[in-house]
Amino acid sequence: MKGGIGSVPPTMTNEPSKELRETQKMIDLSFQVEAFLSGPVGQYLIKRSDEQIESALEEMKRVNPENATQIRALQHLIHVAEDIQYWLADAIQAGHNAAEEFINKEL
Repeated sequence: MKGGIGSVPPTMTNEPSKELRETQKMIDLSFQVEAFLSGPVGQYLIKRSDEQIESALEEMKRVNPENATQIRALQHLIHVAEDIQYWLADAIQAGHNAAEEFINKEL
């Protein structure tokens, strides 16, 4: 007999689901990245990456168009600097998306 005397009831817990924990982590990371970027280290990294991109683009204007090695090296510098900014922006956007999705589920 189901649920009779001596049976163990299903455990009830107030712990959030795995999906909710992941959503909370994404939102928290977004806040942390925004705070980091507002601080001196974040501002420094963004400024340096912008300067690196600008410098490499200026150098690309002067490099011999037949010097593939130097062109690739400059492209690599640009990609690295852009990747850092994209990763940080992606973390922020993912958190905003997760928060919006959570709010829409709750409504």
